[in-house]
Amino acid sequence: MREIWLIFLSIFAAGVVSLLLELSLLREFTYIFGSTAVSNAIIISTFLVGLAGGAYLGTWGAFSVRDEMDARRKFAFIQLFNIIFVVLFCLSKKYFVYECQYANLVRLYFIASVLAPSVLAGMGYAISVKIMHWRGEKFITYIYAFSTLGSVVGGLAHGIILVPLFGMRSTYISAIICAGIALYLIYSFMTIIYKTLLAIIIIGAVALIHFNVPEMLFPSNNVIYSKDSEFGIVEVWKLNNETARHINSQIGGEDGDLGMNEAPLDLRVNNIHQSYNFPVDRSIHKQWAATSLPIVNHPASVLMFGYGSGVSAAAYLESPLVQRMDIVENCDPVIEAASIFFPEEFRLVTGDKRANIIVDDFRGYVRFTEKKYDIIALDHSLQDPYSIGYFTVEFFEQLKDVMNPAGIVMLLGEGLSWNTTRMSFKYVYKNINPQTEHDLRLNLFYLSDERFSGPASSDYQLANDELLPGGFIFSDEEVVRLSLAEYAEGRARVSP
Repeated sequence: MREIWLIFLSIFAAGVVSLLLELSLLREFTYIFGSTAVSNAIIISTFLVGLAGGAYLGTWGAFSVRDEMDARRKFAFIQLFNIIFVVLFCLSKKYFVYECQYANLVRLYFIASVLAPSVLAGMGYAISVKIMHWRGEKFITYIYAFSTLGSVVGGLAHGIILVPLFGMRSTYISAIICAGIALYLIYSFMTIIYKTLLAIIIIGAVALIHFNVPEMLFPSNNVIYSKDSEFGIVEVWKLNNETARHINSQIGGEDGDLGMNEAPLDLRVNNIHQSYNFPVDRSIHKQWAATSLPIVNHPASVLMFGYGSGVSAAAYLESPLVQRMDIVENCDPVIEAASIFFPEEFRLVTGDKRANIIVDDFRGYVRFTEKKYDIIALDHSLQDPYSIGYFTVEFFEQLKDVMNPAGIVMLLGEGLSWNTTRMSFKYVYKNINPQTEHDLRLNLFYLSDERFSGPASSDYQLANDELLPGGFIFSDEEVVRLSLAEYAEGRARVSP
């Protein structure tokens, strides 16, 4: 009976490997192509096709087994191939994630990477049935249960323990260790020489990933900070001058001039831009405070989703109108990166008693908080690993529950349709820098059920009241003027 339990433990460990690799590869693919319905369908369907195909391959004559011992040996070889796959993937993925410029080749690489371990998992399942064939029908039915239980444990460990606490590398290390356990448990009849050789292979594979040997062999020239979190991979990229000048021009800076002495940086989460350290970008983010506080025009409580660089938060805290500011950030490494690359803003925010940084899921915070706010600030780059849930009617309906009467919502960027806005808010202020695309100017608006008569009303022009029956829509061009004027003034101060 002890021998049967060892077999089931081996099948359980192989199930852990299967889901660890599936979730890890899905996350790697999301980094490149996002988590759309198409990309998710491709990866998950590929994995399922691999399982089905592998199970069918396991019944082919080429994989026929003479007896239980022969079946165990083949199951052990499958686990060895899993270990080899993980090593090869970790050695090669950096090129396809960061360097390769051929999108279809990158897609093919990831599809093949997902297909390989899933085929091995399917073959392992088919061969495990052969192992139990000689022991009776009831033991065969337990195979699915132990394999599935292993997948459950692997999935929970991936999302709750490994990635949040130890990063993506820990998932590959765990997959290697579990594959090694499955190998030894299923085929413990090896000679001491083979056991030693396999131990060296497993330890070597773990060391290769743990010490990030691929990074030593092929060091990153542009990524100067990288850290995992459960909500995405946080990175800081050093931009070359040509790229930085182009981006600077696109967001409203002067052509060919960054107007800065430090290296141009791009803070990203899951490869999605969050903030630059360009003067013009800092200025744009500061205008959240400059435009929203005069609209409210009384001591205000502010809720900001996403810490980013901390520039916006620091700008709000410069005003005596801010009574309290809660900054909800779902990626803890974002705060760490900001403390390194935006130290002045970090000191201002963390040193102000009015500010409170909360590490939590954005939607979860809104759903369960009992606090109320006068200003809520969102950025279009707010996304979770599945890129859904924000900028929807449902999310904005929840935001209404945490707003004080006559509160406003600031949206920097894109993401709202007119219909979503009309259905969701009494007051919405949308702030887009129109330099990125000329026709976006018409999408700068402030909606109200009453004609706007606040201290900043002169900054707004009545645009079109047909889009909000019974109400008014104001177009705001002052935001861009203010941000570019401050940028120009800053350049003038540092010019010789």
